[in-house]
Amino acid sequence: MGPAYNVIDSDGHILEPLNMWENYIDPAFRERAPRLFIDEDGKERLRIDGKAFGGRKGLGALGAVGARDGVVCDDTMTYNQGKKGGFDPHARIPDMDADGIDAAFLYPSIGLSLGGVADPELVHALYHAYNRWLADYCKPYPDRLFGVAMLPLHSVELTIQEMHFARKELGMRAGFIRPNPYNNKMLHHPDYEPFWNAAEELDMAIGIHEGSSLNMPTVGPMHFPQICSVRTRIRLVVPSPASGSAVHALLTLVYRPWINTTQRKRVFGATHATAHIGLGSAPGAISYSVKSVISA
Repeated sequence: MGPAYNVIDSDGHILEPLNMWENYIDPAFRERAPRLFIDEDGKERLRIDGKAFGGRKGLGALGAVGARDGVVCDDTMTYNQGKKGGFDPHARIPDMDADGIDAAFLYPSIGLSLGGVADPELVHALYHAYNRWLADYCKPYPDRLFGVAMLPLHSVELTIQEMHFARKELGMRAGFIRPNPYNNKMLHHPDYEPFWNAAEELDMAIGIHEGSSLNMPTVGPMHFPQICSVRTRIRLVVPSPASGSAVHALLTLVYRPWINTTQRKRVFGATHATAHIGLGSAPGAISYSVKSVISA
């Protein structure tokens, strides 16, 4: 009998060590790996292929757990002062125990901005390095920490290649993409059909997670109607944008394929109760728990 999963964090985040890419990236791309620098405003940011990543408050804000309560100041923190459990799985488990969390599905922090890197081969190298590191991060606690692989949609071929690697070599059961348009193509574009087919064949859950708005077109009212294709006959019931938590919940959906033997359908399930997803005209009629991904 396996462990009891009463509380599951479906949207946990790690903090990527700044030497991660140097240690894990393909040597052919090592010279183009992200490099930390101090910008003109004194904030820490990363430089990748001549482009700065890090946001208005810099990288330090990514690990500023407690900033909303005034426990830490995200304007003055450095990145390495972030929550230790973000970098170290052994430090994360006591935090999870204190919060009563049995398991966590883990997403990146810095990695959410990497969709803005233009070169598909460099992006793939960055994502591949991250996924290998994430697998090592989760390895000591396989029943509690579940990595969600980063999948780059810059190149469908490379995306499928990475998904196969994550599923078959790293044992990951889920991956995620950003909902933003890559190469001016939304997720319903026919060019992505091989990707969705591969996800079904691999029985891979796919998360849709927004990230930084600084380097890609951001999901908003002009994009929501296009997130799902008519072909899949999925309807999004969008929570009010006035509620930040509801919107975030919408953007952390997990996609898991079911195949109906009489008619092929793809069904989105919601990982949060505030995000209502339904098939056809029955919002919320079909949903699932992230437990189904753990037990896959």
